[in-house]
Amino acid sequence: MKDTGEHTEQDLFGTAVRQRRLQLGVTLDQLAQNSGVSAAALSRLERGMLGPSLRNALAIARGLGCELSELIEQAPTEVTRAGENLRFVDEESGIVRLALARPGPDLELLSYSVPPGASSARFSPHKSGSREIFHIVAGTLEVHAGEQVVVLHEGDTATVRGDCEHWFRNVGEEEVRILLTIFK
Repeated sequence: MKDTGEHTEQDLFGTAVRQRRLQLGVTLDQLAQNSGVSAAALSRLERGMLGPSLRNALAIARGLGCELSELIEQAPTEVTRAGENLRFVDEESGIVRLALARPGPDLELLSYSVPPGASSARFSPHKSGSREIFHIVAGTLEVHAGEQVVVLHEGDTATVRGDCEHWFRNVGEEEVRILLTIFK
């Protein structure tokens, strides 16, 4: 008999595969055809009776049109307690960045504190279609995205392109606090 932890991982993977398959309206036979994994093996996998090889797991993910990480990262709730965030300080500008959450490879929530007059580094373009959502908790911030420049005040929210060079600076006389969501 396998240990409980391994069985639970099999159950979670199988459940994720089943949920994704049903979401797409795909039958076991259709997934079998798309992935190269037999319908019988897929059925056993979905019921937690079979653990896939890495090759089969990758094939199933491809067959479902998603990344393998989308099927294996199943934590329903992630909590980061105060003080446990990754904290980065730019010694030159004094800008502080906290990594608040990263629920997936293409989604990130950050918090920034930007001293008066400070400018961020110029960020390289993210992949095509990327967007960044700035919400200003306090202060006044100037955001540059490509040729576009927007000034945001406390309470303002703006969605800007992240697929071009972009940067920001504090144009006010008080510290700026930002919540930034990045969709890559």
